[in-house]
Amino acid sequence: MKVLNQKKIRMLNQSNRFYTRVVLFLGFILLLSACEGRPKGVLNKSDMTKVLVDMHKAEAVLAEKGLGYGLYSNKAPYYKYILKKYGITQAEFDSSLVWYTKHPKNFTLVYADVVEDLTDYQKEIKNGKYHPVDTMSYRIIKNNVWNQRIKYVLTKDSARTRLAFLIPTQGFMYKDVYVLRFLQRIAPEDSSVRQRIVLRINYWNGKTDSVSKMAYHDSILRRYTFRFPAIRKYKIKSVSGELLSSTAYKGKLNAFVDSISLIRQFDYVMQDSLRRMVEKADPKNYEVNGNPAQPLPGHRVIRPNHKILPQ
Repeated sequence: MKVLNQKKIRMLNQSNRFYTRVVLFLGFILLLSACEGRPKGVLNKSDMTKVLVDMHKAEAVLAEKGLGYGLYSNKAPYYKYILKKYGITQAEFDSSLVWYTKHPKNFTLVYADVVEDLTDYQKEIKNGKYHPVDTMSYRIIKNNVWNQRIKYVLTKDSARTRLAFLIPTQGFMYKDVYVLRFLQRIAPEDSSVRQRIVLRINYWNGKTDSVSKMAYHDSILRRYTFRFPAIRKYKIKSVSGELLSSTAYKGKLNAFVDSISLIRQFDYVMQDSLRRMVEKADPKNYEVNGNPAQPLPGHRVIRPNHKILPQ
């Protein structure tokens, strides 16, 4: 009986060792599957998510300040700070981005977490977690100054080959912010070359500030938003630009632009003070056909039927 029990114990030990090896082997396979061959030096999912979340926050801040369309050299310090914050080199981030781009399933999982984190962050902001209620925001007026068609369809039979616009001053002032928004889709059949979108602030002294962005003819419907602050203490003559322009046209257009708006944001309480600052910096009295270039102090120009948008 004793010998029989020892045999059972040996068989049980062998069986346990076998199952232990199977479990370890399966665990190793699962570990490899989870890593999916991520090489050394490539950020893991958690770290990649944190870096991308902070970079998207930085891009939002830059866009809010009107720097989203500027030179990369002006934005680079923000990105370098984020990498330094997490102890990551530029080379490590670049190689990680390349690896995740080549592994879209992994990248999809990362961006699912990025979107979730940014959505939670947006809710926290709206609930006042980071900033108390800013009473200054109630002074900001949002006025849609777009006075042209809100939809254009360009075909080979169209009379125009570019979509230019010009909005004369309606009391435009230093420190205004102009927000141009629209939807655009350009078909691959469109033969225009190097298509661009441009927004300009034109001053009475002949100077101009502008931002531009490349347009793509790939049939994808895109929403464009340009946020452009008037940062010069000059008298503003107009806001102009092109919703679509190109360096060359080969006879075949196929483009669609819709839902166009140009919002002027300004602090109505500060208008007189800002006007005095502009007059001091640019005292010349510009006139066209006997009409003053800017409204007289205390006079506010608003075109009829232009809606004042709520904050």
